[in-house]
Order: sequence, then C-alpha cells, then structure tokens
Amino acid sequence: MRPWERVLRDPRSELSPDDVSSILDEARGVLSGDPAHLELESEILVVGDTHGDLASSLSAARVAEERGLPLLFLGDYIDRGPEQLENLVYVLSLKLSRPDGVFLLRGNHEAAEPNAWYGFLSVVEARLGVEAYRDFLGLYSELPLTAVLGGEILAVHGGIPAGVESYNRVRKLDKFGPDPEDPMEIQLLWNDPSESVDWFAPSPRGPGIFLFGRAAAEEFLSSSGLKMLIRGHEFVDSGMRLSLGGLVATVFSCRYYGGEPAAAEMSEGGRIRVIPLNLPQ
Repeated sequence: MRPWERVLRDPRSELSPDDVSSILDEARGVLSGDPAHLELESEILVVGDTHGDLASSLSAARVAEERGLPLLFLGDYIDRGPEQLENLVYVLSLKLSRPDGVFLLRGNHEAAEPNAWYGFLSVVEARLGVEAYRDFLGLYSELPLTAVLGGEILAVHGGIPAGVESYNRVRKLDKFGPDPEDPMEIQLLWNDPSESVDWFAPSPRGPGIFLFGRAAAEEFLSSSGLKMLIRGHEFVDSGMRLSLGGLVATVFSCRYYGGEPAAAEMSEGGRIRVIPLNLPQ
C-alpha cells in the first residue's frame, strides 16, 4: 500500500519522513499537470481556508463523495491549526486518488514567509527535519492560482488585483516559486472585498495589498465575461458570506477561529448552497 493510500484509510496515521516525501513527490508530479488557471465544471463543492483543520477536510471529502461532486479547495491548508501537516498530506492524498476530481488552489499561506511566522515551518522542522521543508516549497510552486467554474464564476484565494482590467491579464500569470513577487500574484492571494470602498483602497494587511469595492468587482467581472467571484482568505463566522451586491462569495472552512466551518455547493447558474462541515468524525 502506498503512503497516500494509507493516509486515506487512516488520515491520522503516523507517517515517516520518507512517507511524507513520497506523497509530496507524487503530488508534485500530478499537480504539475494542472495548468495555472483551471477550467472546471459549474457543479462542484468549494472549500475555503482549512488551516490545519483536518476534520473539515474529512467532512468536505465525505460530502463530495455522497453528492458525486468534484472538490475545489481555495488554499491555506496549513499554519495556525493543530493538524497542519496531517491536513495538507490528506488533501494531497485526495488529489492523488482523484487527479481529475480534486483541485487545490494556492493560498497566501502556501509560501515561505507566512510559514515562518504562523507555524508550519516549525511543525515541519520538528517532525520531519530541517531539510524536509524544501519539498513543501517545491510543492507550493505547482499549485494552480485560479479556476473558472462553468465559464461564469472565478475562484481565487484572495481577490481581484488593482489596475488589471480583466481576467485575460490574470490568466497570463504562470505558477511561481516560494513567495509571490509580482504585484498581481500578491493581490490574487491577499486582496479582500470591502463594502466601505467603491474601487480600491490600501488594505490593513500591509503594503501592496488592497481592498476592492463593488464598482471594481462589477467592472472586472463584466469585462471578463464572468458573473461572480468565489474566494476564501477571510474568517466568516457562519462559514459563507455574500458581499458587494452578491458579486462576491467568501467561504471559510476552519473551525478554529470560533465560527462554523462550511463549504459551498455550486450548481448551474451560479446557485450556491451552504454545506456545514462541523460534522462528527
């Protein structure tokens, strides 16, 4: 039995450094076959930030299997939560088991700098050794950046970038290395919607990051031939929130922030059903 098959059978099984390395190598090979910008079906289960919440990832996989849906994760699998390594290894194992049915976007925490601040680097060094972390950086570089669902809905971790007139420019971006460097890369992973601005304004998250408002979302989506944006990146106490006149859906799937983790079941026409993930394991 291959290590990833053992993970799917028992997601909390003890893995050796060699087991984890094997899973990372296989996953990187499979992910390298996914383009930077995916085109997926309109009927899909979308999962927001899980941040070491293995229970939510397990619930999402169960829901997707029961409904016969593909799975799209919006990034941020690690940092902060108590089962960071287990969670990332599990979603990678899901990808290996269903290469054409499980899709993993890159979040702002799939990068070297946040890992140093928020915990994942320490977890890897303590459990697998210092050298093992390089394999994770290599994996991050193969994660896709965006997905379009049914030709109508843009999925991304953060938000739309300032000064970019349409998705046509975004899709020219390729996958990148350990940390985002291009301003567009940074903003795709870090920007947030805000009801308090119309276009763009500096974000409290830091320099080079922006809040975007309804006018900006309307213009970007209209010029791109899209109807809606679905993203993660922000805590939502009920698991999902619509904003900017319904143009933006934010999904948050980690239970360790004090809210109710959820996923979004997408169907034709952009219809969304909120699916709770606080299910018994």
